[in-house]
Parts: sequence; structure tokens; C-alpha cells
Amino acid sequence: MKQNNLETTEEYDFDIIEITKAGWQWIDGVKAQFVIGIFIYIAIALITQSILGFIVSIITTESSNVLNQQIIAILSYPVLMPLIAGLMMMALQHTRGESINFKSMFNYYHLTTKLALAGILIYIMTIFGFLLLILPGIYLSVAYVFAVILIVDKDMEVWEAMEHSRKAVGKRWFKVGGLMSLLGLIMFLGVLALGIGIIWAVPLMFVTLYGLLYPLMFDEA
Repeated sequence: MKQNNLETTEEYDFDIIEITKAGWQWIDGVKAQFVIGIFIYIAIALITQSILGFIVSIITTESSNVLNQQIIAILSYPVLMPLIAGLMMMALQHTRGESINFKSMFNYYHLTTKLALAGILIYIMTIFGFLLLILPGIYLSVAYVFAVILIVDKDMEVWEAMEHSRKAVGKRWFKVGGLMSLLGLIMFLGVLALGIGIIWAVPLMFVTLYGLLYPLMFDEA
């Protein structure tokens, strides 16, 4: 049994630029695994949501309305959340010195219930936060960034993982948010560059957040 009720590493800190540079060095030799993984994820997401969209359209006759799109997204979580968890764990395993393969992203379907519930709760809490003058939604969208990987890596329960992530990120919220914004910008620029840039942007995002920042915050010193 993995240890629960872990305390965040005391007084963790990081430099946004330096950790991004470190992430860039770590992706050497593993870019293909993450790119293949993300394309598999996108393909499965498109297929899953198309099937769910067809079913919902039959039931409601209004497949294009916003509420139906949100329902489709939530219903897809049992299929998609374990894959996202798998990509996160690939990054962590890589920086822990383990060999990785994109096939391992399918290894977490035994946690489907917990991961899907986490996705739903994070979604609801974040949307509710955006309805409350937007700022609480922005806060929670950053604060819950490590909830999913905590469920997998530390064997936490859903709410425990969400709160642990929120409290830990809260200690350096602006830095974590700044790092996420920078990685998001790099991803956006990668897409603009005829999509070629995602070969570097996708692994950089996963490795920097989940392979480098996550253990800095949550692994015992």
C-alpha cells in the first residue's frame, strides 16, 4: 500500500525558467513516446465523444447545444481520465530513471472509478468557481493540477488528492500558474508552427509538470 496523508515537501521552491530548461533536457530521447501517446489519446477522445454525441443527439435531438456538449465531455471521463493519468505517470517514471513506453498509458483502467470521479469533481468545482466572478475558477484550475497523479502515485482517495494538490500548489500558486501559462504558450506556438512544434511541446509539458515539479513538491526529502 502506498503511503497516504503525505505532507508536502517543506518550503519547496523553483524557478520557472530553470525548471523549464531542465524539462527540455529531460525530454531528449523520449519525445516519440509522448507524441505517440497524445495522438492515441486524441484519437480515442474523438471516437468516444463522437459515439456519445450520437447517442445524446438521439435522446435529446439537440446535439449541438452547450449543455449536451458538457454532458458528453463528462461521460467520456471513464475512458479518457486513465489515459491522461498514464501520460502523467510516464513523465514521472522517466525522471525516476525507469524506461517508458506509450503502451503503459493503458495501465490505469483499474482506477477508472476514482479517476473519472476526480475529473467530474474538478470540472464541477472549476466551473462553479468561474461562475463566481471568474477568479476562483482560475485559482482551482491551477490548484487541482496534481490531483490525478496523486491518486495514481500515492494511492490517495479523490477528495484527499484534490485537497492535497490544492494546499500544496497554494504555497506557490503564482509560480505554478506561471509555469503552466508558459508551457501552455509553448504548446500554442507549437501548434501554430504547422503542428510540428508539438513534438517538443507535449513531452515538455508532461515532463516539466509531472516529472520534475510534482516530485519536488510531493516526494519526501
